[in-house]
This record gives sequence, structure tokens and C-alpha cells, in this order.
Amino acid sequence: MQGFKGKFVKGSEPESVYWKRRAIVAGAVLVLVVLVVLGLSALGGGEGKPETKGDAAQNEWQPPSPSSTLNRPYIRETPAAAEPSGSPSPTEPAVVACAPDDLMLQVVAAFDEVRSGSEVPVSVLVASGADTACTADLREVAVELTAGADIVYSTAHCETPQGEEVELSDGAGQTVEFTVDGLASEEACAGARRELPAGEYELRARLGEAVSAPTNLRLT
Repeated sequence: MQGFKGKFVKGSEPESVYWKRRAIVAGAVLVLVVLVVLGLSALGGGEGKPETKGDAAQNEWQPPSPSSTLNRPYIRETPAAAEPSGSPSPTEPAVVACAPDDLMLQVVAAFDEVRSGSEVPVSVLVASGADTACTADLREVAVELTAGADIVYSTAHCETPQGEEVELSDGAGQTVEFTVDGLASEEACAGARRELPAGEYELRARLGEAVSAPTNLRLT
């Protein structure tokens, strides 16, 4: 032990002082090394860290499963722009009923001579001479058979009205068909119907106050 002390310890101070100095120096060196390591670590911490597997999974978009009901993005629906409505069309003037003076009626019988009580097909042509379009109700057309001033038969007495309301313009006409049976009739088809006596009769068409020119019909 005396040889060890003599080899490493020199000077006049006690041996314990030298060991304390060595310990202080060694401790200072160790502290310096630790500080250097910490400084290098701090400098390296500023660089971007590689993303972990968990972070990458969070940044990667995953399509929602069909059964998923949570965490779906909310997208506000943009209301469809309303289509601009077209400019309102000007209101067309209503078509009025034809004035009696503008109506033109023509009656045509299939025969001009038949036996009393026989049926005669009759056609009535209805047209308008007005400059503008007008309407006429063909259900109001009637065929009359007259003897002098007396109306002895009318399709309006017993027959069901036929036709419909039509628009007349540009001189175009509409035709209504009838069958005159040659039997006397009264309003509302009252009384017994009988054969008309033989003789000369006039056949004409009527639509309201408008009346056609008569045509002759002989019953035998």
C-alpha cells in the first residue's frame, strides 16, 4: 500500500485532498458530456419526425362502410335554381256566341216527295258570316215542317238533341243530321202522333232566332 501511494501521489498535501480534486474533475467532465448529449438531442428534435403508423392511418381517407352511421361529412345541399318562368301569355279574348244575323243555315232533304209517315233524311249546314270567330251550339238546331203559318212537326218536340258547341270562322260550316218521320208532333212530344195529310209542306231549319230559307216537301 505504501508503494501504491508513493507511485501516484505527489506533493506535500494530504492524500485525501488529491482524491477529492480528481473526483471534482471527473464529475465536471461527466456533466460536460451530458450537456453535449442533451444539446445534440435538442438540435435533432427540430427536424420532422417520421409519421408513425397510427398517424398515417389518421391522415389516410377511408371510405365509410355501408353500415357506418357516425362521422359522415355533412354536405349542405344546394337548392336547384328555379327555372325562369316564361313570360305570361296575353289572355286571349273569349270567343262569343254567334249573333243570329251572322248565322247562315241551309236545309237539304234527301227527297222532295215521300209518302206520309215515311222517314226522310235531312241535313242542316250551319255557318257564320262574321268577321271574327264565334260559337254555335248545334244541339239547339231543329228541323221544322210547316203548313202555312202552322208548325206541324219539329225535331225539337220529340227527338234528343245531337251535336255539340262548335267554333265557326272563315265561312267554314258544321253539318247536323236529322230524320224527319212525317208524323205530326207537339211541344214536349205531347198527344198522339198521327200521319200528316197529303199536301205541300215547307221544310226549314232553325237555330235560336236564325232561320234557314225553306225547301218544299210533298207528302202523298
